[in-house]
Amino acid sequence: MFAVTSLWLCWTLLSVSLVGFTCADHKNVTAESGHNVILTCRAPNNNIVVKWSRADLESEYVLLYRDDLSVPDDQHPSFKNRVDLQDRQMKDGDVSLILNNVTVNDTGTYVCRVFVRKTRSWKSISSINLHVDPPDQETITAQSGQDVTLTCRAPNNNLIVVEWSRPDLGEVFVYRNNHFDSDDQHPSFKNRVDLQDRQMKDGDVSVILKDAMINDTGTYECRVFMEGTNRGKRAHQTIDPISIIYLRVVDPSVQKNITAESGQKNATLTCRAPNNLLLLLLLCLFVF
Repeated sequence: MFAVTSLWLCWTLLSVSLVGFTCADHKNVTAESGHNVILTCRAPNNNIVVKWSRADLESEYVLLYRDDLSVPDDQHPSFKNRVDLQDRQMKDGDVSLILNNVTVNDTGTYVCRVFVRKTRSWKSISSINLHVDPPDQETITAQSGQDVTLTCRAPNNNLIVVEWSRPDLGEVFVYRNNHFDSDDQHPSFKNRVDLQDRQMKDGDVSVILKDAMINDTGTYECRVFMEGTNRGKRAHQTIDPISIIYLRVVDPSVQKNITAESGQKNATLTCRAPNNLLLLLLLCLFVF
């Protein structure tokens, strides 16, 4: 009898657990870097407290909305000023989240929960796996001797580390805790790279590469690390870049750019040979 009762109790608990697990709506969403994304969630009514969270953020949340206000106390810094409810009135229980200017760092599983006053507990309503595609590679061509700006914009300015690197050379530029860190910088970039704006206003983490050389040709990757994220060397190696730029540096004496209008009758492609070569050609013509 005891065995039967225990078996029935275990089955009941398992059934309840499965119901609780399957009640949350699971979705997959893919977005492009730099776009705004809506993570949908609908609660039973609009007299609620809603919390959006991400498992890897531990105790910090993405958004907590209570008493018609967003509560910033334990919000993860990377989401400050980037998230809001789609409808603050929560009409018909709409507690969908708008996430602005997404980056690859926003990839993860987002869970929408509402606080049930009757049971004084949180109930999962929606679970969304968001995948953000990395940015397309931008190509820049510059002439040797020029200063070149490599553009990169972070979601906000709650930044601890800004890192520019090249896969073939390693670190190009690292700005850590408001100071330039040159410990592991590749020697070819010493005293040649700096932030375009050291205040990093509006998340601008672009860098200026001075006196570009042919050897500077290559792929440059921009990474940022927000407050509250793992900043160890291993984390730096695994986090995806938010900007990828292929820089091609050419010799101005070898390559020229000419712009012509469509339908234009003629376009002159200039070429000047050294004087001694012209004399040699004239001599050959005279002899033969």
